[in-house]
Amino acid sequence: MANPRKAFKPPKKRPRDPLHDGSLKAAALRRLKAAWQVENSESEWEPEKEPSIKSIFECAEGGTSSVLDALRAYSNDEAQEFIRLYDSATERDQKIIPIEAFAFASGVGSVRLAGLAAEALVSQGHTQTQILMGSAMHKVMRSTIKAATDQLPIVADDQIVGYTNGDTRAQEMFHKMTGMMPIPKGSQIAIQNVYKGAEKDEVEQAGGGWRGPDERLREIYEVVDAKQLEAPKADTFITGRGSVEFDHVGR
Repeated sequence: MANPRKAFKPPKKRPRDPLHDGSLKAAALRRLKAAWQVENSESEWEPEKEPSIKSIFECAEGGTSSVLDALRAYSNDEAQEFIRLYDSATERDQKIIPIEAFAFASGVGSVRLAGLAAEALVSQGHTQTQILMGSAMHKVMRSTIKAATDQLPIVADDQIVGYTNGDTRAQEMFHKMTGMMPIPKGSQIAIQNVYKGAEKDEVEQAGGGWRGPDERLREIYEVVDAKQLEAPKADTFITGRGSVEFDHVGR
């Protein structure tokens, strides 16, 4: 039997999570809508129709925050328009409002924003690679020169009879890096994109009409086909009794 003297204590309520509070989210969306309606008073507010790109942003290394940093550094008008609106919101609103709603309010759209994010990340990665290569270039050159010029003693019968001339492969690499030794053509791989449209324009500018593969094949067939060849003229052979003319068969 329970002790009647023990006072009843109601269970403690869990603290409210602002990120999952419907009223706070609705209020944040109203603030974003009000900012959007300043320039779009005659349009329909429909951010819920934007395709979800949350999982796309989260798959990047560092998550959504790294994608936003890349967009901030990306010199694109649409990307900067989105960042301007996103950064104008409070930190709490940024956590509550879906990224798709910001994309809609900025006029960029979530699908286009995902493409801009990919472009921004590629541009950022390319710049980071250039900085990494530039910062390590002097170290690589110093190591290459050291390997190419280091001379080791040649010992025979416990006596130094000479010195090596350094690493020959490092010397060759140094010559190629400085341009003192030309790189053989066979060791180069050239990748070229050949567009038929460009080739067609070049042919037309040269005065010839564009011919497709079928037409070229037909022209070759007409040249080599014996039925299409013009019969040659009679040949003249000089003999001891005089000249004799022979006509080809089928003339």
